[in-house]
Amino acid sequence: MINFKELPVDGILFEQFVRELYMREGYEIHWTGVGSDGGRDLVLTEKLTGSLSTKERKWLISCKHRAHSGKSVGVKELGDFSADCNAIDAEGFILACSTQPSSATIKRLDESSSSKKILTRYEDAISLEKKLMHPNTFNLINQFFPLSAKSFEWQIYNAYSPSFWCAHFKDYFFYMSSRDATTFPDLIDVENIIVIMESVHFLENELFQSLRLRSVYYDNKHCTYIAFIDYLVDRDVHRDKKLSPGKIRKMLIDKFVELDFNKINMPDWDVLEVDCNVDSDHYHGDHKSYYEPYIADFKSGNMRTYI
Repeated sequence: MINFKELPVDGILFEQFVRELYMREGYEIHWTGVGSDGGRDLVLTEKLTGSLSTKERKWLISCKHRAHSGKSVGVKELGDFSADCNAIDAEGFILACSTQPSSATIKRLDESSSSKKILTRYEDAISLEKKLMHPNTFNLINQFFPLSAKSFEWQIYNAYSPSFWCAHFKDYFFYMSSRDATTFPDLIDVENIIVIMESVHFLENELFQSLRLRSVYYDNKHCTYIAFIDYLVDRDVHRDKKLSPGKIRKMLIDKFVELDFNKINMPDWDVLEVDCNVDSDHYHGDHKSYYEPYIADFKSGNMRTYI
């Protein structure tokens, strides 16, 4: 169970959580101004694709964090959502709440949809938790609900073939594959690979630089691993301040020796430099564009880089 009381009572982190949740589902989403109910809102753009044309539909999202009181969201808290939607040319309205809407609130939302004035939806604590159980959103549990995350440490899904899986551990989303076995790599070994990766630190007070695990390939015949790692670096970081993939690879090798992981063979470290714009509304560290071009490499254990 997700405990929404882990989010502060002021609701700011709850708004950020809702924004991240929809963004991971592939929607364009950004903040708008203050609504008539006094709360900050989000604007979501839904792209509807038909055989002949594509249409965009705007949704206004109002976030209500009432988990600490346990109260339902009442009708008065909706404000004049129709006017708010009309102000930004939104066709739909979504109420996202960390408890549940009252029966009167649900009735009002349904009436708006029935009259075809404004399309309406609502997300309560139960439906939001269900959204978190998907591969592209699961690591948000660790990011926003670290105490609840202890009950969801590993989550593994079969993907594409009997020897290829996608997995969540802590706040990481990555793939796992094996050469010819039908069981995934030893999870303790994967955890150790992550420990080594996390032990690499960058200079303080620099622009954003981070390492993210993308895949672990296990050659079960020779008991060896390939760890596919992205070196995410803000595009504004000067070239002189960046570390080369070769330098990071050497740091990983040194850390492996220093931490004395003698229970597994030294992994091959496949490090790829990836420029990113962390200030973008659409940035997140596990965007699908970081994975899709390399799925075949992750499955077969082909190195993306040669150092």
